[in-house]
Amino acid sequence: MNRFLPIAMFTTAALLILSGVRLAADPAATQPVVADNTAAEAHFAELLTGATMVGKYTVEGNDAAPKDDRYRIIKAVKGDGDNWAITSSVEYKGFGIPVTMTVPVKWAGDTPVIEVTDMKIPAIGTFTARVLFYGDHYVGTWNGGAGHGGTLWGRIKHGEPATKPATQPSR
Repeated sequence: MNRFLPIAMFTTAALLILSGVRLAADPAATQPVVADNTAAEAHFAELLTGATMVGKYTVEGNDAAPKDDRYRIIKAVKGDGDNWAITSSVEYKGFGIPVTMTVPVKWAGDTPVIEVTDMKIPAIGTFTARVLFYGDHYVGTWNGGAGHGGTLWGRIKHGEPATKPATQPSR
């Protein structure tokens, strides 16, 4: 065994400990630097606009296999403050109906997270959710109240065909 190995290991450990002390003493050193979210916001809008979120979801307390999940996003537009208007196509009687919801989006560095808490959706219910987007993936948790909640995850795809038009063609 090399007689300098213990000294090298001690020196490395000391440097790691000292750098950790410096980071802990300087909270700004541990936070990502994001001077302007404009580029990140533009990327998020581009990521969601015209996309289909294709994945799975689970229901807590249910041992069944995860179920298929699919959301077609028509557009995502930055609003005032943290709010975003996200228009999605909701299936109703076999047709995709555009529905716009305003949701807050918070940023963890360069990573957008949709945060809704006790959001009332008419005729559907009240939901709390956190959905994080990174690259072409999403992952999150959801809760519809009364112990009805779970997880969701999947990929964001572009070029997925719509199942049916929003309105019937004229004859």
